[in-house]
Amino acid sequence: MNTFPLCELKRGETGIIREILCPPEQTSQKAALVLRLLDLGFCENTPVTCVNLGIFKNPHAYLIRGSVIALRNQDAQMILIEKAPKNHVCSKELL
Repeated sequence: MNTFPLCELKRGETGIIREILCPPEQTSQKAALVLRLLDLGFCENTPVTCVNLGIFKNPHAYLIRGSVIALRNQDAQMILIEKAPKNHVCSKELL
């Protein structure tokens, strides 16, 4: 499995979420963020598409489960994805 951070996904590309990492030394600071990401739908095996880049390429906007959500690169770096097959599309109709 060839995974990379969500923040490296280019505009228009789709990936499948494989894991959310939280470094052990930052568990106390990042635990709330990990729970919030899960609440927003950033769950394992969920497709996500990069739909827009902010000024200076931070933050990125992602289409996930029918919603567009902006994440700072430092937060998106915790989410590991793998590229979706070429014919895989993440559409707004999917909820």
